[in-house]
Amino acid sequence: MKNLMLASLSAILFSSLVTPALGSEEVAAINFQGSRKVGNELSPVNLVQLAYHGYFTDLGVPSYGGFKDAIISQKVDGETLIRSAIQKGRLPNNSLDNQEYLDLLNMQLQSLRFN
Repeated sequence: MKNLMLASLSAILFSSLVTPALGSEEVAAINFQGSRKVGNELSPVNLVQLAYHGYFTDLGVPSYGGFKDAIISQKVDGETLIRSAIQKGRLPNNSLDNQEYLDLLNMQLQSLRFN
């Protein structure tokens, strides 16, 4: 029941957010110590949204229905998205070392599997 509520909440948050601009503008994000950070760092929700909308297709990450299928079949996971975002300059090089970020990202991907 707890997982269902968490997945539902994640899905609601995911569906209600607006995709950030894909340009070189700075993106405001909340870092995991609670303070505001401005830079190219993306929140896990925004990273999933970018991937879903095709921002990483040139790196082999499918978009839309193909993205959801790749998540379900585990061909795309949190590490794949982080590596893609690092290649595009949207996340810092040390992002794979941030276990909390990876856990939050995987939670977002998990919510897609059940929707």
